[in-house]
Amino acid sequence: MKRLNEFYNKWIAAYKEGPLLVIDVDKNKFGENEEHFGDIITKIDSTLYGLF
Repeated sequence: MKRLNEFYNKWIAAYKEGPLLVIDVDKNKFGENEEHFGDIITKIDSTLYGLF
């Protein structure tokens, strides 16, 4: 698992294909909190559709 995490971190650091949304799951409990889930949806919508 440690190596998988290292490979992921290396890949995501070099990711340039489009916008990147990073969700801190230690602070954002979107699976348990509808408000947190709504915040994520709003961020995605604003990136895709430029509403905000």
